[in-house]
Amino acid sequence: MTQDEKLRELSVFCRNLGAEVRYHPEYGHFTAMLWEEDQWSEAQARSIQEEIQQLTTSYPGLVCYCFDAFSTLVYTVSERRSG
Repeated sequence: MTQDEKLRELSVFCRNLGAEVRYHPEYGHFTAMLWEEDQWSEAQARSIQEEIQQLTTSYPGLVCYCFDAFSTLVYTVSERRSG
């Protein structure tokens, strides 16, 4: 499976959890966000974020970075991208 395929598959998983996903394969990343305005509590958002983090570990070459309980960045690290 290519890095792009891994990224796409994981982004679909995040959408299925209820996250708003902004997918940017041309830059090798996506963000998954949950909004307090959409009635997500911080505890719910953190729980979903933990699921995303856990699943990311099963995709070699992908890294999950959490800005806060509501914002997650997943990006590729093993392939060099040209802009």
